[in-house]
Amino acid sequence: MGEKDDMEETYMELLVYLGILLVIAAIISLVLSFLGTVLVGALRLLPVVFVALAIAVFVRWYRDRH
Repeated sequence: MGEKDDMEETYMELLVYLGILLVIAAIISLVLSFLGTVLVGALRLLPVVFVALAIAVFVRWYRDRH
């Protein structure tokens, strides 16, 4: 009877660890999904940021020359 109890305890521990892994995987998935959304939004703004930086650099270059 003691060996059967040990096996059941081992299976329960295994199920608990599996549940913990599933929760961690879900949290990581949500975080990566959120970061992906933020990254896509940032990539959409990239041309605007690039143009603004280019204008700032050229304005400064023009002022330094004159």
